Amino acid sequence: MDTKEITFWLKLSRRNIRILLVFALISVGMAWAADSAQYPDNFRRWVHVGTGVILPGGVFPENEQGMHHIFANQKAVDGYVSGNFPDGAVIVYELREAQQKNGVIIEGERRRVDVMIKDASLYKSTGGWKFERFMGNQQLQDAVHDSGSSCFQCHINAKAHGFVFSQNR
Repeated sequence: MDTKEITFWLKLSRRNIRILLVFALISVGMAWAADSAQYPDNFRRWVHVGTGVILPGGVFPENEQGMHHIFANQKAVDGYVSGNFPDGAVIVYELREAQQKNGVIIEGERRRVDVMIKDASLYKSTGGWKFERFMGNQQLQDAVHDSGSSCFQCHINAKAHGFVFSQNR
């Protein structure tokens, strides 16, 4: 091989390496985006599925006491009808303090926001759902550190309705 041929192959190899690096970075970025926290903006403007109140003195632990609001985007609303939630369905479970004043129960500070995001191809081990939890008013830090498997241990009991406990009325 002469010098021109060696130079050609070195340039070609460098170019291929750069292309491979770009593809690798894109792949890592896509994987990171799929697993990064996805706090749903303006979820309180979605369809309100229902509200429940858990007061002290019952069988539920203290960290579950409060007002439980459930909101759904349009894809999730469609899934409530059949129990088959399509990819892109998002359900938000907002827990707020329940305060009693003069015999009236009102909502207080936000305790947490739990989010279910449906993507059957990405989250096969958890029924097609990604589970997230945001404490208080936090919107960036997901408090679920086990890819949702701890959440799914309970949600598996709702398999007949797409692993979703709530029902749209």
